[in-house]
Amino acid sequence: MDLSEIAGSIVVPRQRALRLEDGDGRRVAVLAGHVWITQRGDSRDIVLGEGEEIVLERSRDAVVSALGGDARIVLEGGADAELRRAPVLRAA
Repeated sequence: MDLSEIAGSIVVPRQRALRLEDGDGRRVAVLAGHVWITQRGDSRDIVLGEGEEIVLERSRDAVVSALGGDARIVLEGGADAELRRAPVLRAA
């Protein structure tokens, strides 16, 4: 494992979401845990686990959420990300 990636990584806590402005060309790599990624205007749901990565292809906002427990990711390219509290979903 490249220790420089750990130093530059971001923890995405469970029940929080990371909003990325203009995801186009940004690489999201998962170092630990699992994440769900969705982009505005894209009907796909992307789920990645440890060791997997994706380069986003749309110039729209993206949301990265941890699944299960906390996740650790590395982001490359683009502007800084903003961590926000994820909405709490309640059963009807």
